Amino acid sequence: MKRGQAMKNENIAKNKFDEDLLEIRKTILNNLKSTEKNSAKLMDNLAADKGKMLRALFVLIGGSFGNIDRKKLIEMASAIELLHLATLVHDDIIDEANYRRGKSTIHSSYGVKAGIFTGDYLFAQSYVLFSKNVSPKSIIEVSNTIKTICVGEINQFFSVFSLESDIKSYLKRINGKCASLFSLSLAIGAYEGNADKAIIKKLKSIGYYTGMAFQLIDDILDITSETNFLGKPSGNDIKEGIYTLPLLYEIKNSNNLIIENLRNGSTEKVIEILRTSEGLTKAKETAKKYTFKSLKLIESLPDGFEKSYLNQIVEKMLVREY
Repeated sequence: MKRGQAMKNENIAKNKFDEDLLEIRKTILNNLKSTEKNSAKLMDNLAADKGKMLRALFVLIGGSFGNIDRKKLIEMASAIELLHLATLVHDDIIDEANYRRGKSTIHSSYGVKAGIFTGDYLFAQSYVLFSKNVSPKSIIEVSNTIKTICVGEINQFFSVFSLESDIKSYLKRINGKCASLFSLSLAIGAYEGNADKAIIKKLKSIGYYTGMAFQLIDDILDITSETNFLGKPSGNDIKEGIYTLPLLYEIKNSNNLIIENLRNGSTEKVIEILRTSEGLTKAKETAKKYTFKSLKLIESLPDGFEKSYLNQIVEKMLVREY
């Protein structure tokens, strides 16, 4: 495809999807409304957070490869975002995080029980939208994705501060934490729009590779970036006993200095060593491999504004300094 045509396609897609994202935002807000006073208080807290809506955008792009009613697609994308929001509310409780994107988390404002109830409410609302707009097969896909997310969190819980953690388990864990939902997001609209089966398969894989790279980069930035860039304390994962890929490479290679400092609780020293380590270099290489696989598969999709815009979004997410 010529560069001029590609840029034209990207502009067409941006205008189209920007309008749809506004509608998704309205749909999400409508689903956060509650006639019950106490529930409304909790939902209002969430409604102020707009977020990036990357997963909703993936639903829109995937749906464009098929033929699907716009209202149905918007409600599906809204359901994905509500599902994602539910996982964030519960994540904040597990991580004991008091702030997200500079705002107080639900549980820090109203207590852990309120946070749990809020996450459950969001899961229920997402399912209401899914049940109205997708086929039974897609409901099964959604359920399996939620199960994968939960298994990822359970495995992370039982691996904290463990020097027995391994790379294979870590990659499986981040599939659950991140990649599985990106994969579902990109494929579900295409499936419901009766897109070509080969395209659906590719979109599912692109979502997976993109999600894996996205989480790897996030884990790398937790080591390489300063607190003011992240919006949360740098090195927080290691301090919480969550051992990510750069550290796991060093443990695998029996870096005794790092292992000794981990055992002594000297996490600041561990982070300092990791910033110039071979493990960090290997982790970056792994992230780039997943990025390459995602972009390579996007190249094989049929030409059009959907392909151009997906390529643009994935490059913006993954092709950057870390």
